[in-house]
Amino acid sequence: MKTKLLICSMIMLMQSMIVLGQTKTWDFGNDDTTWPLSSGIGTSPIVVDNLGLYPIATNSNFGAVTSSNATFDDGFTAPRRFQLNGGGGVTAPVYMPTQRYLFFDVDGPCTVKVWFKTGSNGTQRTVYVTDGSNLIGEGSSNDGTNADLVIFTANYTSPTGGRLYVYGSSACNLYKMEVTGANVSATLSNDSFTNEIATKIYANENQLYITNIETENTIWVYNLSGQLVKSLTTTEDTTMTLLKGFYIVNVESSEGNKKSFKLII
Repeated sequence: MKTKLLICSMIMLMQSMIVLGQTKTWDFGNDDTTWPLSSGIGTSPIVVDNLGLYPIATNSNFGAVTSSNATFDDGFTAPRRFQLNGGGGVTAPVYMPTQRYLFFDVDGPCTVKVWFKTGSNGTQRTVYVTDGSNLIGEGSSNDGTNADLVIFTANYTSPTGGRLYVYGSSACNLYKMEVTGANVSATLSNDSFTNEIATKIYANENQLYITNIETENTIWVYNLSGQLVKSLTTTEDTTMTLLKGFYIVNVESSEGNKKSFKLII
């Protein structure tokens, strides 16, 4: 019996150590497979690598990944940046952003670490981590203790976890984010769109397949430079032929419902 109890205790301890030790990293500056150069994600929310990206309806440049070298105090270097290109649309004591923010869900307490640079050299800019109601942590550039490059951590203590949001006071550039101590996921709820539609899009070789169309849909296909490559309006399943590359596909139904996809051909 003592042996069994000892084994069970060791298993529980190992599981706890695994949970505490796990880290999810979004390396915007170096992971060019997940975060290739682009001019933005468009105007519809998407999820990339368990990270939700919520843009602004009036501009497609949120989430642009562009070249910009940076070397941080801890030795981290990167040749590219993820651009917020604007603020989250709120000021304290309101901590639920309405535009240009990142979001993810965690299943317990965790530490969020952010590497960022002000969007305008020499100016004070702040990046916030919140749970939608409370400030979890923040970092500011050019606040008298640092310059343009900032590293800060935010400690989230909820035992049951929840959704966290990351956004700026105004334009800031993210180079890396890490979450340690909890499992990370991100999903788009129905209120991320007007009402999410059933249309499905997938790629096979050089063909883009648009299926499960229930009502009239308009489809726009953009390349990484934000240029419109193709568009069409259809009431039935259809296909498009595209060159090899990375595309953002936005779909809108006749009722105004929206959906967005990122695809590699």
